[in-house]
Amino acid sequence: MRRRLIKREWKYWIVYRILLKFTIWLINAMSWRMAYLFARGMANFAWLIRLYHQTVFKNLNLAFGKEKSEEELKRIAKGIYHNLTRYSVELLRCYRLSQETIDRMFTIEGKENLDKALAKGKGIMTISGHLGNFMLLGTKLVQEGYPLGVLYREVRDKKVARLIKDMQKGINIHSIPALPAHRAVKESLRWLRENKILYLQQDRNFFEDKGAIWVDFFGQPAPTAPGTVTLAKRSGATLLPMFVVRKKGNEGYTIVIDPPVELELTGDKEKDILINTQKFTKIIEDYVRRYPTQYFWIYKRWRGLAKRREEMNAKKAKG
Repeated sequence: MRRRLIKREWKYWIVYRILLKFTIWLINAMSWRMAYLFARGMANFAWLIRLYHQTVFKNLNLAFGKEKSEEELKRIAKGIYHNLTRYSVELLRCYRLSQETIDRMFTIEGKENLDKALAKGKGIMTISGHLGNFMLLGTKLVQEGYPLGVLYREVRDKKVARLIKDMQKGINIHSIPALPAHRAVKESLRWLRENKILYLQQDRNFFEDKGAIWVDFFGQPAPTAPGTVTLAKRSGATLLPMFVVRKKGNEGYTIVIDPPVELELTGDKEKDILINTQKFTKIIEDYVRRYPTQYFWIYKRWRGLAKRREEMNAKKAKG
């Protein structure tokens, strides 16, 4: 056990501290053209050594196994690798992006929905997911003068967490740690009362012992955090679907802001949470279906699914 912990610490120290800092320096020393060529090379290398292959293909089969052929899934998987490495390069350069570069990279579709929501004065909560270069979405919004806060989970390594937070701070994005939960809720409510935007993602895997609820995602049960519904009811904030997707021909991104989503309230707290969380998840699924190569398929969205199925089968057997 101790040997395993030491091995893990060495991995974090080498990979996340030394390698990450070197990569940031290297990427920023390159031109954009060279950086994208580097990203393509890394994507081909990751594909060659089958990095994350098991997770990617397991997820793709769960989502599209009954709809698409093996060849189609393989094409999607290759696109995923090229998009992820490109996102990484852009992210590592984010704190040096000039106004001209941001204008070139991003356009906003549905800005009127954002302005109408802010005019209500109760803040905005996003409905969003791990699609496109979501970590860069805030750069354009902040540049346009919109105050953006991000609820995030800190990575295990404190120095890397500090580095990420500094990068967000460098582009004027307010960071709100998801833990401890009571502090996150308090800070989120304060942020919304100031009529600001709180960026949330509803496709995070959540642990059942932490209060997760199971909703349908691509026809599969997925453990999901219930907090968005509760926070929206307490704050009165407007719920806006907000996604960032790559344009055709890789010519930058479009931030798509759809009209607001209304909560469906029945008077039953648990039912309200289930109905609306499912509603949010369906919105995310629809976007992922439109842009399957731009989704974060290396993320274990269905973690705990096997155990869930065993429990459900056991209940059915008991009658």
